[in-house]
Amino acid sequence: MLVSWILNTIVPGLRSTVTHMENAKDLWEDIKERFSVVNGLRIQQLKADLEDCKQHGMSMVAYYGKLKTLWDELANYEQIPKCSCGGCKCGITSLLEKRREEEEVHQFLMGLDDVNYGTVCSNILAADPLPLMNRVYSTLVQEERMKNITRAKEERGEVMGLTVQAGSRTKGRGETKDRSVVCSNCGKTGHDVGGCFQLIGYPDWWGERTRSEGRTSGRGKAQQRNGISAGRGRGGVARANAAQVAGGTTSNSVVETEMFGLAGLSTEQ
Repeated sequence: MLVSWILNTIVPGLRSTVTHMENAKDLWEDIKERFSVVNGLRIQQLKADLEDCKQHGMSMVAYYGKLKTLWDELANYEQIPKCSCGGCKCGITSLLEKRREEEEVHQFLMGLDDVNYGTVCSNILAADPLPLMNRVYSTLVQEERMKNITRAKEERGEVMGLTVQAGSRTKGRGETKDRSVVCSNCGKTGHDVGGCFQLIGYPDWWGERTRSEGRTSGRGKAQQRNGISAGRGRGGVARANAAQVAGGTTSNSVVETEMFGLAGLSTEQ
């Protein structure tokens, strides 16, 4: 039964190279003599990989998992010595295990992205005694989640801001004009008095030439609707005064005088 257990734990590719033996001890010694090699090169390679292991934008779970794999393999080669005399009372084994865990905490913090987690790492290193590895990992995972939530809110706000700007720009340029609406100020279709650029001001995307033309044409139409003549001389001024007096609180005699002047001017013309 022991021989079967040993053979089943061997990699299938190497199982055919192992000599079948009935005694488990003889089989174990044969395997040990064949595959037992010096682990110095592998230990050096693992330590070099731990030194080069950085987060570089990886998630906290992926980064910690990569480090954990290297730590476990290195611990198999560099096992903590234990007391063999049986009379030790100082607890040196637990102290060595604690020191190894502190070293792992330092390696974990050194590989983090300093831009995102520099402040959190400083707070953890300032604690005395240094927190355990599980506590440090839990704290950084919570910090990562908080940053992801904040980043998602900022991106959502930027998208909404761009949508509002695009909508206002589209509306401002008159792409959805209602041709049935006629402005009583300039006489053009597509807007009412409240949206007339001559009254509320022209936007930046409106051309200077078009703006001047719009003002001229709008002013002329407005003058015609108010009864002001486009001709020159006193007739135009008289008609304007008559229109203003008619809309004001001036007495009827003044209105009659102005109207008489209009009649005389029209006879002269």
